[in-house]
Amino acid sequence: MKKTFKGFLFAMMCILFAACGKDPETDPEPTPEPQFLEHARFSILGDSFSPYPGYVPPATNDTWPYYYQIGVTSVEQMWWRQMADALNWTLEVNNSFSGSLVCNMNYNNYYGPYSFLNRMYDLGNPEVILVFGGTNDIVDEAPFGDYIYWDWTDEELCGYRPALACLLSRLSESYPDAVVIFMADVELGDQFIQSTHTICDFFGARCVDLEGIEKDWKHPSAAGMTTIAEIMVEAIRGEH
Repeated sequence: MKKTFKGFLFAMMCILFAACGKDPETDPEPTPEPQFLEHARFSILGDSFSPYPGYVPPATNDTWPYYYQIGVTSVEQMWWRQMADALNWTLEVNNSFSGSLVCNMNYNNYYGPYSFLNRMYDLGNPEVILVFGGTNDIVDEAPFGDYIYWDWTDEELCGYRPALACLLSRLSESYPDAVVIFMADVELGDQFIQSTHTICDFFGARCVDLEGIEKDWKHPSAAGMTTIAEIMVEAIRGEH
């Protein structure tokens, strides 16, 4: 079943429409704040932009050990922690693996065991799934592949487009009650952004473009982490 981010806010809209029928003289209470934005459980499926040592299950996932050298010296500075604090959300699982690709191929080598496709089943029981990837697919020169939306072969899943389609399809099947949001770094290029938006639109997943991320050693700096968090908070609140 296709889901959209707006669909997840349906309950909020019901509250607003119900409020329109009230007499302010007899029922002056203010309209309740939308409850979706409070206490949501979220999981992350990501690469080295998201893990922090000691906060990534399974513990065998590779983390990026050099954050301290670019000014990110505590978990409180990670984008997802700042976002969770601002929204009052709770992290369910952060299944991020440094160097991982969405697809099963990099530099013409099979990369299946660590890909997003093979880690997507270990996300707990989230209400929101944030997919933050694609960087290594582009940097490692994985093929884009064709737009294929079902019946993928192993060979096709070595391309970014069919792999992303497969990922979104299986996330929808495995977590039918969760909202899926793809976080797309615009620095990865127009072809990446267009491909990602096209596939997200097909499956009814939200795609949030991330712009102006300050980086050091090709990774978000402390300021970059804050920018990511701010963009995500605005997008989730409907302000972006």
